[in-house]
Amino acid sequence: MAFFRVALDLPLPELFDYSAGMADWGADGSAGLGRRVIVPFGRKSSVGLVLEATPESTFDPARIKPVREILRDTPPLPPAWLELLRFCAGYYQHPLGAAALAALPAKFKTAQAFDPLLWTRLQWIGAAPEYPKRERVKTMLAATLAQAPQFGCDLAGASPKALHYLAEWRAAGLIGEAPAPALVVADAPQLNPEQAAAAAAVIAALATAEGKQPAAPYTPFLLHGVTGSGKTEVYLHVAAQALQRGRQALILVPEINLTPRLLEHFRTRFPASRVVALHSGLNESERLHNWLLAHTGGADIVLGTRLAILTPMPRLGLIVVDEEHDPSFKQQEGMRYSARDLAVFRAKNEAVPVLLGSATPALESYAHAQSGRYTRLAINSRAVPDAMLPKVSLIDLNVTPAENGVAAPVWAAVQARLERGEQSLVFLNRRGFAPVLSCPACAWVSACLRCTSYLVLHRRRGMQTGGKLVCHHCGWEEKVPEACPTCGNIDIRAYGQGTQRLESHIAEAYPGARVLRIDRDSTSRKGEAEALLNQAHGGEVDILVGTQMLAKGHDFKNLTLVAAVNVDAALFSSDFRASERLFAQLMQVAGRAGRAEKPGEVLIQTRKPDHPLFQAVIAADYDRFAKTLLAERSAAGLPPAAFQAMLRVEAVKLDTALAFLKAAAECGIEQGGVTLYDPVPMNLTRLMNVERAQLMAESPSRPALQAFLSRWVPWLYANAPRSVRWHVEVDPLEI
Repeated sequence: MAFFRVALDLPLPELFDYSAGMADWGADGSAGLGRRVIVPFGRKSSVGLVLEATPESTFDPARIKPVREILRDTPPLPPAWLELLRFCAGYYQHPLGAAALAALPAKFKTAQAFDPLLWTRLQWIGAAPEYPKRERVKTMLAATLAQAPQFGCDLAGASPKALHYLAEWRAAGLIGEAPAPALVVADAPQLNPEQAAAAAAVIAALATAEGKQPAAPYTPFLLHGVTGSGKTEVYLHVAAQALQRGRQALILVPEINLTPRLLEHFRTRFPASRVVALHSGLNESERLHNWLLAHTGGADIVLGTRLAILTPMPRLGLIVVDEEHDPSFKQQEGMRYSARDLAVFRAKNEAVPVLLGSATPALESYAHAQSGRYTRLAINSRAVPDAMLPKVSLIDLNVTPAENGVAAPVWAAVQARLERGEQSLVFLNRRGFAPVLSCPACAWVSACLRCTSYLVLHRRRGMQTGGKLVCHHCGWEEKVPEACPTCGNIDIRAYGQGTQRLESHIAEAYPGARVLRIDRDSTSRKGEAEALLNQAHGGEVDILVGTQMLAKGHDFKNLTLVAAVNVDAALFSSDFRASERLFAQLMQVAGRAGRAEKPGEVLIQTRKPDHPLFQAVIAADYDRFAKTLLAERSAAGLPPAAFQAMLRVEAVKLDTALAFLKAAAECGIEQGGVTLYDPVPMNLTRLMNVERAQLMAESPSRPALQAFLSRWVPWLYANAPRSVRWHVEVDPLEI
C-alpha cells in the first residue's frame, strides 16, 4: 500500500492522505502525480488533485480511505506546474489545495471524462466520404475537415453528436491524427535598430535555454519603450523564434479588452499556428477547450489575462508580460497573487526567458533594472518613422476655469480636430454621470446603506432627470429620489462629473460630431468592448470619451489630441502609490496621441501646474520621476525598499474585527525583524454590511517577512473565531 496526498478545493491549509494500490503508485511514486482523483470526503465524493506521493503516512493506515478512481483521460499536470502552485501557495500564504484547484477550469474540477479527440488535430485519411443532405451534421463535419485539419474541440460545438461521429470515423480508419503544421510567419515590418537590439537579446536567451549557447546567469528582461515604440512588434519577432524552436509562447495582458486586437496581430503573423485566449470573459466550454489545448501542447501561443499565468504548457519557451506595471495583474480575491511576479518565478523555474514590457515600468521592476537583477532593454523612439512623442501642455484651472468640467482651450482644440477630420480623446477616470447626489438645504448625500461609500448617479446621454443610483463597490442600485429623503427639498443636485455627464456635455457642444463613450458601463456585455473599439479604430468616431480602458495598448492611427480632465485627486490620496499610478496613467493616455505621421497634442487640466509630477509628464522623463520616487520610498522605508503583508479581517461588528487583529498582533509569535503596526479600520470600512479592518506587517527583508508569516499564519488558522473571516495579502497594492 502507498499513499497519495490529495489537494481538495477547501479553505484548509493541509492536504489529505488517501491510500492507493501499488499499480497506481508506479515505480517511483510518480504515476499518480498531477492527476485528478475521485476520493471520499465526509459523506460525499470529491474530485481532488494528487500533489504528493509517499510510502508512509503519519496517520493510522487502517483509518485512511482509499482513492476511489484515478482519472486518466488527460495527461497529468506536469511537475513544473505543481512546483509553481506550491511556490504560489507558500509565498502568498494560501491553502495549497484551494490554490491548485482554483487554477483549473471549472469543468476540469468535476468527475467528467474528457475525450482525447478534443485536443487531437484530425484529418481525413484519403478522400472525405459524401453523406446525404439530410445528415447535416456529418455533411458539415466532413466538409470542414476536408478544408484543413481541425482540432476536435473546434468541431465539438457543431452538435452534441459531433464527437460521437468523429469517434466512429476514427475507429473505422477514416480519419487520423494530423501532424503539426510547419511554422508560417507572415511578412513583418523591419525592426529599427533599438527594436532589433531588444529582440536579439531575448532571442539569445532562447538559444541559451535550449543549450545552444553557454549557460548564462538568469535575468528577466525589462523592455522599457516609450509609447508607440513598437513593443508589440518585438513580442512578435521573439515569439516567432520561440515557435521556430518548437516551443510555446505565453503572452499576458492586463485587461480583457486588450486581447482582441493582440490576438488579431498574432493570428495574422502566424496563420498556421494555433493561438488561443484565456481570460474570464470566455464561457466555461471555451475556457476548457483552450486550456486543454495549452495543457496538451496543441496551442502554440496562449494570450490571456493574469489567470493565464497558471496555465500548464508542456513546451513553454517564452513568457511576455505586456504593460507589466498595470495593477490589474494583481488578483484581489481568493489567492492574491501577482501574475507579473509569478511570470518571473515561472520563467526562472522552467529556464525560459521572460520579457516585461512597459512605457512606465512598475517602480519595483525599475529598481531591479537599476540594480542589475533585470536586464533593461530601452527603446527611446517611436516605431513609425518621423512620428514624435506628443507635445504636452498644462491648463491652469486657477487661471482658466472649466465650463462643464472642460476648459476653453480643450473645447477649441477638439473643434480644430473636428475641422481637420482627426480624432480626439477626452480622458476622465471616473465612470457614471456624477459621483454623488446631494441636497443643498440639509446636506443629505446619496450614501450606500451597505457600504461606507456614496451611490453614484448613472444617467444615459440626453436624460436631464431620473436615472439610477449605483454603488460601485457592492452593486446596490436604487431609483433617483424625486425629493430629498430627509427634508423633502426637490432641488437635489448632482455634484462632480463622470464619463456619462462628460459625454452629454461634449455631444451638446458638438451636435454634428460622432461621440463614443468607452468605459465599464458601456462595455458590460460580451463583445461590446471589441465592437466599440473597432468603431474607434475604423474611423467611425470623432471624439472618444473614456476611462483607463482607453489609456493603454490601443493604436488609434488618426487620434491627434488627448485631453485629461479632473486628474488632481490622486495628488491628495493617502495611498503612497497614487502618484506613481497617476504618472503612469497620464503617460500612457498621452501616448495614444500622434502615433502615426500626424503630430499629437496632450492637454492636462490641473490646479497644481507646478507639481513635479506634471513637469515630469511634460518632459516625458520617466527616469527622473522614478529615481525621485525611489529616493523618497527609500527614505520612508516603503516598497520597494521594504516588504509588506496585510492581515485583513471581516466581521459583523468592527470591534470584533479589531479585537482579533489585536490578539493576532500580541500572540507572541517571534517577529524576527518584522514590524507589526496597530490594527485600523480599512478605508472602505463597511462593504456589503460587513465591517473590515486590517493590520500591516512590514520588514526590510523579504525572507524575514516570509519566515514570520510561515509561523504566524498557522496561529491564525488555529485561533480565528467563527465570527470573523480573514486573509493575508502579501505585497499588497492598496494600503
